[in-house]
Amino acid sequence: MSDFDDQDDRRAPQLQRTGTRLALAGYVPFAVLAVWLYSIPADHPWRPDTILLLKTYGAVILSFLGGIRFGIAVAADEGEQRGALTLSIVPALAGWAALWISEPYAFALLAVAFAAHGAWDSIAAHSGAAPAWFGRMRSWLTILVVIAMVLAFLATA
Repeated sequence: MSDFDDQDDRRAPQLQRTGTRLALAGYVPFAVLAVWLYSIPADHPWRPDTILLLKTYGAVILSFLGGIRFGIAVAADEGEQRGALTLSIVPALAGWAALWISEPYAFALLAVAFAAHGAWDSIAAHSGAAPAWFGRMRSWLTILVVIAMVLAFLATA
């Protein structure tokens, strides 16, 4: 049985708007840092700090997304909880690993991790484990963040 359905979506338009606005605000550092990194020369004095900021922000946001998945797992049926709880730490570990590897590989790892997490969230929304609006929002944000990570990859390759 679905925990969320379209009727829940209609009852919570304010939550959807707020969630979407906050999520888009959370995307801004990805866009700004990736475009800045791509546009500055390799010998620019701020380049190492820009790379570190973007990698760190990516790790933080992956951890945040893992926390969302932890919350979804806690609300799941008892039989599904253990595996989902275990998987919910993977995004944080992937983000942490990205901090330890050199670029451009760190940005490749982040792109793959965000793409996988976006697919996971979309599946959760389609199965009713998360609201449909959440799945739609995460799909669009995943595309945007992966583009930013690919841009950072190209800037550091």
